[in-house]
Amino acid sequence: MRLASGYAPRALIPLVIVLGATGARAQSERWLLTRFAEHEVAVEIALERDRSGKTWLVGTYTPSRATFHLYGKDLPKTGIHGVARPTLLEVVSSASIRPVGPLAADRPTIDLHVAALGSTFPVYPEGAVTLRLPVTLTARDSATAELSVTYMACSDRTCLAPVIDRRIVVRIPDLAALAP
Repeated sequence: MRLASGYAPRALIPLVIVLGATGARAQSERWLLTRFAEHEVAVEIALERDRSGKTWLVGTYTPSRATFHLYGKDLPKTGIHGVARPTLLEVVSSASIRPVGPLAADRPTIDLHVAALGSTFPVYPEGAVTLRLPVTLTARDSATAELSVTYMACSDRTCLAPVIDRRIVVRIPDLAALAP
C-alpha cells in the first residue's frame, strides 16, 4: 500500500461507497407490484418497508411531457365544478393489506389560478409525484389487493384525459419473506 502517493486511499473510496449503499439498501426494502402507462402518465406501484419496519403502499406518477403537472391528492374526487381530478392511490379491497393512515405526497402542492374558470386548483409542481399510503399486512399464503388510481395531467395550455378509479389487482409478495 503506497500511502505517500495517495493512490491507495482513492482506490478504497468506491469500495466504501458501495458498502455504504449496500448497507442502506438492506435496511429498506421495495417490491414492485405493477407498472403501466395511460394518458401519457407512467404509474409505478410498489410495496415498501422502511428502516423502522413501517410498510407503505407507494405510487409514483410521472407525466411523459416535461411541462405537465398533476393535481393534488386533496382535490375533491369530482374536481372543482367538474374540472380536474385528484391524484389518488386507494386500497379498494383486500384481506391482506389495510390502510392505517392518510395518503401523503413527496411534494407540496402549489395554487394554480385559472382566470377563465375563476377557480384555483392545488397542483404538484411539473413532473413526477410519489404518493405513500401507510398500510398493515396480514399473513396470507396467496394475497391480492384491488387498488384504485385516479389522476389527470395538464400543462398551462392543455389537459389530457383523466384516469378515474382505474382498478388494478396486484399480488402482495409472500408475507413470510417480508418479516423485518
